[in-house]
Amino acid sequence: MKILKIVLAPIKLYSRMRGKISLIYLTTRGISIGNHTYISPKAYIDIHPPGKITIGENCFIARNSMILCHTSVTKGGPAGVWTKYGGKMEFFNVVVGNNVLVGSNAVILPGVSIGDNVIIGSNCVVNKNVPAGKIIGGVPFRIIGETKELLAKKCGNFDEMDWNLNFES
Repeated sequence: MKILKIVLAPIKLYSRMRGKISLIYLTTRGISIGNHTYISPKAYIDIHPPGKITIGENCFIARNSMILCHTSVTKGGPAGVWTKYGGKMEFFNVVVGNNVLVGSNAVILPGVSIGDNVIIGSNCVVNKNVPAGKIIGGVPFRIIGETKELLAKKCGNFDEMDWNLNFES
């Protein structure tokens, strides 16, 4: 049993460190992540300088979701047709506001800005800017509700809620 513990110790250490290693790598490549934001280890954050990605505070990025900041046209498809006629890779910034939930398998395309307090449904494709306080879903997305209305229905009066959350305790 002791041998098994010795063999598994590096694997346990790596699994605990994987998220921190990924975060360090992403921040050196041009991503800014706010406090208390969770990014699933299985989420794909595609950062290519000079494009930048900014993710606000208190966000949740679920598994298999993607945030892209560039177009992938350098190969140009079969026989390099795109580049042959002047196509090139383009870079854009992506901004995700505070208190945003990105559902599983959602895709945020380059150049998109997402406002605060937004809920993005699973399998949603975000291809244009999203105003604050909306619930979106679909391919391409459409607005399907208001965050305030959902919280009022589930939690009571939205305006009286205490938003000064203490994560330190």
